[in-house]
Amino acid sequence: MPSYAIIGGSRGIGLEFVRQLALSGDNTVFVTVRNKQKCTHLQDTINKLPHKNVHVLEADVVDKQAIKNAAAEVSRITGGSLDVLIYNAARLEFENILRGLLDYDSEEQLDEEFVQSLKVNVLGPIHTVNTFLPLLRKGAVKKIIIIGSEGGERDFVRRVHLSETAAYGITKAAENMVATKYAAELESEGFTVVSVSPGLVDVSSTYSELEPPPEGSVPKFKVIAKKFYDAFPKTRSLTPREAVERLLVYIESIGPADSGSFKPSLEFDTSTQ
Repeated sequence: MPSYAIIGGSRGIGLEFVRQLALSGDNTVFVTVRNKQKCTHLQDTINKLPHKNVHVLEADVVDKQAIKNAAAEVSRITGGSLDVLIYNAARLEFENILRGLLDYDSEEQLDEEFVQSLKVNVLGPIHTVNTFLPLLRKGAVKKIIIIGSEGGERDFVRRVHLSETAAYGITKAAENMVATKYAAELESEGFTVVSVSPGLVDVSSTYSELEPPPEGSVPKFKVIAKKFYDAFPKTRSLTPREAVERLLVYIESIGPADSGSFKPSLEFDTSTQ
C-alpha cells in the first residue's frame, strides 16, 4: 500500500494531489495544512472521495516542532515508513510576490520578505526532508519530490525578462539546489530526489477564501502574464487536474537515474518551445 505525504495541500496543486492520489484505495495519503478549521476546500474534497484514506495533519512548515509531530503521526499510522514525500508548500504572499528588487518601499520590507520566503521555500523543505527521512528510508519507493518553478531558473527568467517576483524566484532557485544536494547525499541509498514545475496553473477556484488582491496588484500581474505569453505564445494555463495528472505520470516514471534533475513544465509539451 503506497503512502504519500503532501506538504501543503489545502488548496490548488496540493489539494489536487490529495484528490487524485486518494481516488485509489490502495494509497494512504497524508496532507499537512496550517489550519484544519479553515480548510473548507480540502474537507469538501475528502467528503466526496470513495475511500477513507486521507489523514489531515496540522503543521506549518516554518514550525519545526509541528513538522516533527506530523512525521510522528505518519509513523504511527504506517508503522514507521513513508514511500513518497511531495513538498508543495510555497510562500505566495500576493502583494510581495509581484515585486522586483527595486519595488520595495523600504530596505526593511525587502529584508522581511526575503527572510520569510527563505523560511518557507528553502528552510521549509530542508527541515521537512530531514524530519521525514527516517520514514522514507524504510519506505519501498524512496522518492522526494520538490514542487519547483521556472521562476527560479536563470534561462527562463532571461527569456521572459522577468525582473518581478524577486524574492519568490531567488528562493525557488535555492530550493532547486536543495533538491540537488539531497540527491547527491542520498544517491547511495537508492533515493530519487527531483524538483519539478507544475507549469502555469489556474488555481483561482480554490483561493476564494483569501482576501481580494491588494489595490494595484492585478495590473502588475497582467504585465507579468503578458511577458510570459510573449515568450511562449503557444502555451496555455492548465487546470489543477491537468497539471497533477501529468505530474503523477512523471513521478511514477522516474527513478534514481533521474535524481538531482529539474523538470520544467515546458518540457512536458514541446509545442510551447
